[in-house]
Amino acid sequence: MTKVLNIEDRLEEKKRKKEVYDHRHKLGTLQRVVQCASCHFRCAMCSYHLEASDSPYPPNSSSADFHLCESCRSEFEDFLKMKDPNEGSHIPWHNKEWKKMWSVWIDYQQAIREFRNSEGYKRATELLPIDE
Repeated sequence: MTKVLNIEDRLEEKKRKKEVYDHRHKLGTLQRVVQCASCHFRCAMCSYHLEASDSPYPPNSSSADFHLCESCRSEFEDFLKMKDPNEGSHIPWHNKEWKKMWSVWIDYQQAIREFRNSEGYKRATELLPIDE
C-alpha cells in the first residue's frame, strides 16, 4: 500500500500551480498597463516617443500632471480653455465628442493612478513578483 500514489494530492498541486501561473500572468499584464500609462518617455495621450531633450511640459503648465508631446499638450490646453462656457473654438474638430474624449482620457488617467496607489495592487505586486 505504501507504493500507491495519491492522485488527488497531485491533482491539487497541479491546480494550485496553474492558479499561481494564471495570477502571475494577469498581474504581469496589469503591471505593464500601469507602467506604460505612467511612462515618462511616451506621450500619455498618443504614445509618441518623447526625446530626453524634449521638455514633456512647460513649468507652471496645467498639463504638468501628464507627460504630453507638444501637439497633445496644445490640444489639452485648448480643452482646458473650452471648459469655460464662454470660450469657444473655431477649430472644426473641437466639438462635443472631442470634449468627451479628453474628459474620458482624464478619468482614465485618474483611474490608473488610483489603482496604482491602491492597497490591493501594492499587495499583489509584493506577493506575486512576476520575475520568478
